[in-house]
Amino acid sequence: MKRDMDRLLKHALSPEIQPDPRLNQNILNQAEEMTFMNRGKRSRFPAAAVIAACCILVLGSTTAFAAWKLLSPAQVAEEHMDTKLAEAFQGEDAILVDETQEYDGYRITLMGAVAGKNLSKYLITENDGTVRDDRFYGVVAIARTDGTPMPDTSSDEYGKDPFFVSPYIKGLDPGRYSIATMDGGYSEFIQDGIQYRLIEMDNIEVFADKGIYIGVNSGAFYDSNAYLIDEKTGEMKRNESYDGVNALFVLPMDVSKADPAAAQAYLENLEKPAEPETIEKDETDLAVEEWVEQLNGENLEKYCQLIEGTRQICKPDQDGWCDYSYDVSDENGGVSGGSAFVLDELFPEGTQPGTAKCLGYSYSNLGLADLTVDMAILNEDHTVTVGAYHPRAEMVK
Repeated sequence: MKRDMDRLLKHALSPEIQPDPRLNQNILNQAEEMTFMNRGKRSRFPAAAVIAACCILVLGSTTAFAAWKLLSPAQVAEEHMDTKLAEAFQGEDAILVDETQEYDGYRITLMGAVAGKNLSKYLITENDGTVRDDRFYGVVAIARTDGTPMPDTSSDEYGKDPFFVSPYIKGLDPGRYSIATMDGGYSEFIQDGIQYRLIEMDNIEVFADKGIYIGVNSGAFYDSNAYLIDEKTGEMKRNESYDGVNALFVLPMDVSKADPAAAQAYLENLEKPAEPETIEKDETDLAVEEWVEQLNGENLEKYCQLIEGTRQICKPDQDGWCDYSYDVSDENGGVSGGSAFVLDELFPEGTQPGTAKCLGYSYSNLGLADLTVDMAILNEDHTVTVGAYHPRAEMVK
């Protein structure tokens, strides 16, 4: 069982768990990594990067990148050995976009999308035998503007500059409704220095009347600083001052395929709590669990060392949600994380300021030696200080 959070959002594969927007880290830590067809990487988001959105406007350039420099969406599907999906991308229901935006040294191209039932050779089967056959697929190409090749999936450099690629539905919180929470995943490979990502998730055509975006932001999680949302209209725009990639495309979906009743039913089902998975715990699991459970506001600084660059103040939004995310490097390598929580659920009325609670943790077979713990501390002004911690050296035996 792998528990490495840093690798999990790069190469997560866990189709068994239904997404629950309130779980996030605990389930994410069970994801697994695999090489896809020896050609690239395949990843799945089993539950949730439910990082709430706070977002903002746009800077950069939109260019017409010559189509002949890129593979077609159908060719990308063929590279993933999915001839059935390749045919779908050549069919009349396919949406061919071929729009390119350039930001922060990267050229991002939304190539196209297609949605429907039984479009792929590779469909997810749940534990109860149910086949998830109604899916949305999209293709995005990522290249460096200076012509430097993107690192191959077998390279040590692969994943050091991650991207989060996801569709978003106008009017819905992108931190709670995205590829990470709607049973999504992706496969990708590098050809001629260009990174091609094939994304998939539950079919969102039923939301076509609302409007669909596809965003690409720097980092392994949805970054709430990358975009701005108009609370009245639900309109989503780029943040002009964002330091990184935050491309945003409008996907021209067929409005006639919208189904408001089905959309509402889907959202209600998505909000149902996921049934917990029974996991057999070994000695390392039990030891880490016991160690984390002892952490509180009084002993946190004694037992743990804050990872520089991860501390932040979270303020609840109008619905009471707080969110945080981080993507930093330390002496142990890259560390990424993020989550969302309802403040009053984590810290019920009457909780004393200074109280600390664990939001989630990750580790490998090394146990405490590479444990990362996300801790939340309640402040007097009803905000929360969140940070990621490692055990102090003297705590690791």
